[in-house]
Amino acid sequence: MKEIYARLLEMMNAGEKGVLATIIEVSGSAPRHPGSKMVVRADGRIFGTIGGGKLEADAIATALSAMEAGRPVQETYNLTEAEGVLCGGQAVILFEPFGQEEQLIIFGGGHIGQALAPLAAKTGFQVTVVDNRPEYATRERFPDARAVVAGEYPEVFDSLPFGPRTYIVVVTHAHEHDGEILSYCIARPFAYLGVIGSKHKAAAMMERPEMKTAPAESRSRVHTPIGLKIGAETPFEISVSIMAEIIEVRRGISVDALSMRLSS
Repeated sequence: MKEIYARLLEMMNAGEKGVLATIIEVSGSAPRHPGSKMVVRADGRIFGTIGGGKLEADAIATALSAMEAGRPVQETYNLTEAEGVLCGGQAVILFEPFGQEEQLIIFGGGHIGQALAPLAAKTGFQVTVVDNRPEYATRERFPDARAVVAGEYPEVFDSLPFGPRTYIVVVTHAHEHDGEILSYCIARPFAYLGVIGSKHKAAAMMERPEMKTAPAESRSRVHTPIGLKIGAETPFEISVSIMAEIIEVRRGISVDALSMRLSS
């Protein structure tokens, strides 16, 4: 059991996703007892066992589905000959995904990005900061970030953790970079996508050819101008307004930010 928890901790510290599968109940004959555990990694490899054979193969498939959904699942397995298992009993298994932390990618390591990163970290986000200027993308400037990436934006896109729990803030030092990043991110899965700029700039970016071909649902979820309207002026105030808007989306309050902003 200690080995299972040690592997869990190792994977979580490395930011690796996985699922902890635990037998919570058995009736009749079963290959393992309640409390038996198995860790399933994202590639299907396992550590530990809940009994082997068809039960374990089916459990791995369920674990991968639970990982994709990002929520716990409880499943009952009949260990009968009709199901391809000869034990004759029944097992109830709980699948608990881990390593599903919400990610915040901040494109732009300037004043706003530097003020936003610690706020996001304190709010429970795993923060990645990206800037194409090496002097801005440093650990000294972003001690709270999980990762700090220096490089031209198109060259680092594929290394970033895009997913349904990814929040994206675009606050670079140049409009052309903001548009380039938005055009890429709109085609990726995300929970939030915000781009700094005026209403005029927002409207111009949405006229880019790649934006016009993006799904309407994705376009409607772009937040630009970014942040709640609280009269923010300083980098810290702007970062507070951005974080407040992100929390609003996280809690399921705001759903059609772009249309509201461009029509107001």
